[in-house]
Amino acid sequence: MAKFNVGDVVKVDLPKGKNRRGVMGISVMYQTWPESRFDGAIGDIVEIDPNGPTGIPQYRVNFTGHENRTAIPWQSQWFREEWIAPSAKR
Repeated sequence: MAKFNVGDVVKVDLPKGKNRRGVMGISVMYQTWPESRFDGAIGDIVEIDPNGPTGIPQYRVNFTGHENRTAIPWQSQWFREEWIAPSAKR
């Protein structure tokens, strides 16, 4: 069962962890992934792929039309369900 639906406003929330210096941020396992550039960005779900490329459901999030504090490298991106959270912004 999908947790999100098309049209939902979500915030990208990648797993957090401490680096070697003890500073909290994106987990070092995900820092080099393209999705890490979107951490904290808000967007709308525009498409859902229930099987995804590896059998994990994926959600296409479109960031156009939202004011984001993070620099968005492109307009939309696929994310796993555990990497997005509902946004209070509507």
